[in-house]
Amino acid sequence: MKNAPPGYDCPFCAIAGTLPSPAPESAVVLVDANVFALVPTHHYAGIQGNCLVVPRRHYENVFDIPDDLGSEFFCATRRLANAMRSAFCCGGISTRQHNGPAGDQDVWHYHLHVFPRYPDDGLHAGQKLPYATAERIELAARLRAALQ
Repeated sequence: MKNAPPGYDCPFCAIAGTLPSPAPESAVVLVDANVFALVPTHHYAGIQGNCLVVPRRHYENVFDIPDDLGSEFFCATRRLANAMRSAFCCGGISTRQHNGPAGDQDVWHYHLHVFPRYPDDGLHAGQKLPYATAERIELAARLRAALQ
């Protein structure tokens, strides 16, 4: 079942179309053959440095994504987790993924959230807050440096 509205203009496909040389304001952190990762436009509960791992091809949700991309998602997630630990000195990492309207999906292109975590950080009760563009770019630069 597809949930994207007719004529949906996918923001992740637009970014994927610029790879491997994305615009700086996209805050892309990692580019692999079939996936990329970026600092999104929002953070939660004041926890900054969260990222999204996204397939370069369009798949709406977990029901559509091919099995063979699983290892690439895992590898990118692990690389980001290590970069977050190095760049942000976080005590842990959480991931989450949403599918369909009842699953709180709001971008109709599969993506995996990766969060740096700290004791009592309030992620689960936290509010979704926008980043300033400069914040996103700076956080992305720190993560890219940690990925080297």
